Amino acid sequence: MNTYNPKWNYTNRIVKNLMKIQSAKDIVSLLELPIDIEERLKKESAYKTVHYSTKIEGNNLTLEEVKNAIESVKTSDKKDVQEVRNYYNALIYLDKKAERKAKITTEFIKELHYIIDNRGQGGKNKKSQFRDGQNVIKDSSSGAIAYLPPEAKDVEMLMEFLVEWINKSLELDIPSPIVSAISAYQLLTIHPYWDGNGRTARALATYILKISNYDLKGFYSMEEFYDKDIEKYYDSIQMGLHHNYYFGRNEADLTKWITYFLDIMVDVFENVKNRIVEIFNKDKPEISVFDGLDKRQRIIANLILKNRVVQTKDLIEYFNIDKKTARNWINEWVNNGFLIAKTFDRKRNIEYVLSERYEIEINKL
Repeated sequence: MNTYNPKWNYTNRIVKNLMKIQSAKDIVSLLELPIDIEERLKKESAYKTVHYSTKIEGNNLTLEEVKNAIESVKTSDKKDVQEVRNYYNALIYLDKKAERKAKITTEFIKELHYIIDNRGQGGKNKKSQFRDGQNVIKDSSSGAIAYLPPEAKDVEMLMEFLVEWINKSLELDIPSPIVSAISAYQLLTIHPYWDGNGRTARALATYILKISNYDLKGFYSMEEFYDKDIEKYYDSIQMGLHHNYYFGRNEADLTKWITYFLDIMVDVFENVKNRIVEIFNKDKPEISVFDGLDKRQRIIANLILKNRVVQTKDLIEYFNIDKKTARNWINEWVNNGFLIAKTFDRKRNIEYVLSERYEIEINKL
């Protein structure tokens, strides 16, 4: 074996699901909500993603406790708290990578896993190494072997093959939901780490959808729907295959898993679409000062929501414009009361923030 070439087939059900997913995606992308409502929906979805992805792996925190753990500034040595904070940090990491359309590599996955499975302080620019021994997954009740992953000596090669296949498939325009499904399955199958494989696989799937514009503006959580029938989730991954990786699992037909994955995506996407349409069509929608912003200003407001400030260089990089145009835009926004200068001492690198009326709205989010 010198490459990864997964087996799967288009079925009527898969094709219909892809069409439903695309339809829901298009509707959500067209409906613009007030920016404060969008931010609340994104936060809500992020908390659910963190909660359910860690819950699948045994985390005992409730959704409300997850929210409190993420928002709290207090340090904690509790394992469950650290897990949810790690996963939230991983989502932030993916957002930053997606802004640059960062290519998926084994180093990218190692960085992602380090953030997810980090058990100490910090973690910036650090990477996990693939396991150096044989991992065995046992049934918690019977103690029998549930899955025997590939040997450690094969992990690096298998991960390189997976990454190569992901990037090639995205370039060939294989539907991103299918690439996402197969990628999550194969990373779980390789089981490259001693722990954190499930969370990393689901995060990788999220990233593939994100960079392919299938993230529904960040309004969704696949993990919430997995948890509704967790046994079906596990059964769909196992597909009745032999517990030993080398006994056919690496050559399995993945149509069943892809079908399950897309079934979940349809449920998730249509649920989000219906909710967005309902909010959009309310007789008395929430009023916000953000409603009157044009698309450029909405983008800048989002950047400030993330970074608290914006600079000329941010506009140049994000909009791909020259310095003169960026300065003209900023002068326009300062004059109409959208932005104000935060610093004046660094003439070449002035920081701008939202004016008071917009800042008040941000503090409500």
